[in-house]
Amino acid sequence: MVNSKHHKLVNTSNEFISNLSHNKFLIAYSGGIDSSVLLDCFYKLSLTESIEVRSIHINHGLTEEASLFEDHCKKISENYGIAHITENLNINVKSNIEEKCRKERYKKFVECCHEDEIIITAHHEEDQIETFFLRLIRGSGARGFSCIKENTFYDGKLVARPFLKTSKREIKEYSENNEIEFIEDKSNSNNKFDRNFLRNELIPLLKSRWPSINKNIVNNILVNEIQSSYISDSISAILPNYLCSNSKELKIKNLIDEPFYSKVIILHEWVYLETNTLLNLKQINEIIKIMNTNNDSNPLFTFGNAKIKKDNGILILSLNDY
Repeated sequence: MVNSKHHKLVNTSNEFISNLSHNKFLIAYSGGIDSSVLLDCFYKLSLTESIEVRSIHINHGLTEEASLFEDHCKKISENYGIAHITENLNINVKSNIEEKCRKERYKKFVECCHEDEIIITAHHEEDQIETFFLRLIRGSGARGFSCIKENTFYDGKLVARPFLKTSKREIKEYSENNEIEFIEDKSNSNNKFDRNFLRNELIPLLKSRWPSINKNIVNNILVNEIQSSYISDSISAILPNYLCSNSKELKIKNLIDEPFYSKVIILHEWVYLETNTLLNLKQINEIIKIMNTNNDSNPLFTFGNAKIKKDNGILILSLNDY
């Protein structure tokens, strides 16, 4: 283990990966300060530990500086002697750009990740706080408020986040002490994006009033994670009572007379387990309205990449073709 105050994050990374199942890592490298510090930590670990590291840069093609970031990531990776790949996205949407980019970015990570590799991202404590507020604004439930996890699976590939309990201040200190080369993304100052508005305007204002807000929110996230785990285990035990032989079909007659709160939780978990989508209460109420219709005139509820319709007393969940 590295013994230097400048290498605290290297030690953090080493302790984190010691509990993982593989020793080969694909680092999500944007060229910004967070992922640049992450890559440097894993490079230093590769000099002393038995690990293999590759880096991947996703070019979203949305800004004039996109090629600058791409070239920078390739150059730095070559300087480290780390194998590097670049993948390009073609995002052709005018709304909800942040979410679309995130989904497409993770698809590329998964496509490029080898079977014996783990995807590593540079999410840190401030990302966690921002996510909490985004989900608060969008009306998430307990599962949503448990926010970002240190380890999650995406299409069968493990995504791990060793910096999730690390503050932005620690990342900046590491960058300064180790003279890390990175590029400042100008789009981070554009407050038309929800996350940027929270980061640049709302959260600093809240911290000026309540300096310990991060600690309190992180504790709140933990509470919601505990509650979410309990709900998930409880619903998993009874959900088969409401399903047809096909898990994407739910028997309305078995659910219709349940208390409202039970309907909400069961529908929420059913949709999440099948689509990985977190519905808010307004959306679940729309599904309940479909359940309560007296005919099968195909009232339809569409969300994300999926849709729900009613047919002969059955709620049918299906994925859209696109």
